[in-house]
Amino acid sequence: MNSEPTCGCAGAGGGGCSGGGDASLGTGARERRWADADGEHIDVRGLPPPQPMVAILRLLAGIDAGAASRTVIAHLDRDPLMLYPELVQRGWRARLLPQAADEGVRLRLQRESAPT
Repeated sequence: MNSEPTCGCAGAGGGGCSGGGDASLGTGARERRWADADGEHIDVRGLPPPQPMVAILRLLAGIDAGAASRTVIAHLDRDPLMLYPELVQRGWRARLLPQAADEGVRLRLQRESAPT
């Protein structure tokens, strides 16, 4: 059983819910966001394409390059094949995380380190 909140409001370690969906999408479905020790989470399961990719890219664009936490855990219905090249272009990398088959896909997104 998945212990993660479906809305993110009661996520482990607090962090709260920002529900940051776009009301103009017309479906009533919204992404759910919360933060815990693993990083910032965004759950886009149940959103029709291309909304999951748009929501994830919008979140990543809002993360300051100097932010202490540069890790995002994305919860999706399926492997987001179209997202990977967009991540690379923006300086992010993705790693597939273990997840029960009936719970979709989880990706750990991390900003690439700046070259020294």
